[in-house]
Amino acid sequence: MELNKIICGDTLETVKTFSDESIDCVITSPPYWQLRDYGWTGQWGLEKTYQEYLDKMIVLMAELKRVLKPTGTMWINLGDSYNGNKEGSTHQISVKKDLNENQSGLSKKCQNNIPNKSLILIPHRFAIRCVDELGLILRNDIIWAKRNGMPESVTDRFSKKHEFFFFFVKNQKYYFDLDGVRCEYSEAGKQRSKYLFGGNKGGLDRIQSGAPMGDKSHLIENGKNPGDISDFWDVPTQPSSDKHYATYNFDLIDKPIVCGCPEGGVILDPFCGTGTTLLRAEQLNRKSIGIDGSKEYCEIAGKRLENFRKQLKLF
Repeated sequence: MELNKIICGDTLETVKTFSDESIDCVITSPPYWQLRDYGWTGQWGLEKTYQEYLDKMIVLMAELKRVLKPTGTMWINLGDSYNGNKEGSTHQISVKKDLNENQSGLSKKCQNNIPNKSLILIPHRFAIRCVDELGLILRNDIIWAKRNGMPESVTDRFSKKHEFFFFFVKNQKYYFDLDGVRCEYSEAGKQRSKYLFGGNKGGLDRIQSGAPMGDKSHLIENGKNPGDISDFWDVPTQPSSDKHYATYNFDLIDKPIVCGCPEGGVILDPFCGTGTTLLRAEQLNRKSIGIDGSKEYCEIAGKRLENFRKQLKLF
């Protein structure tokens, strides 16, 4: 298995060739079900039913679990959609401009077992199957809040501007570097730390009276668990000039890379697209392997990595 490489081919068949327990961390965003036709044969996400889509995903996740080291982590980003029409946070778009919906691989979302206009809950179904069928441990269902998400014309519900990042491990003990992403405390937080808080005997009364804790402090030297709510990531989407609709913002993947993979470790992105995860992994001193079925995307990713490596040589 060659490192710092992009493999153009089918994700599942490629991962099957990898050795057991050879990957430190998986970070990826699979093509969402019936979202876009990227215009190449064999692409994931165009299955006729969400059940077929999830069946394929579970087979892949089983292989990813096999190649993951005992201390490894997996971070999977998935979005949802609505049944019966094209409304939702994931609008159907054909990347092939010259094809209409009937000519492309996209089909109308219409699942008989789900009421019309209902969320299909694909991320939730995916996560539950990973736990129930594969025995993966779900440590977080992180909400990715997208303030600048795509606008929606729907008028009978709120706009949907979040997706999920699922954080899986396969053993109860695993690599996780929280210290690497801790945030500095605010001045208000530093002041609050000087006083007792509810939970200790008499704590609430002492807060109200302003009773100091003396020399005691519950501040952690390296900073706090990042964010006011740690499993809520308020990160805008990243516009892309590389012909890919789903480019990550570096702020979004820094936490999985730093927390979930040691320096020098190997990160796998089985749906690498134009290579943002691979590029950021190298910038943060990790090794990487990317897989994508689109030759065009693989070429773009390869050029991005090549340009970064050339810059390293210059400096």
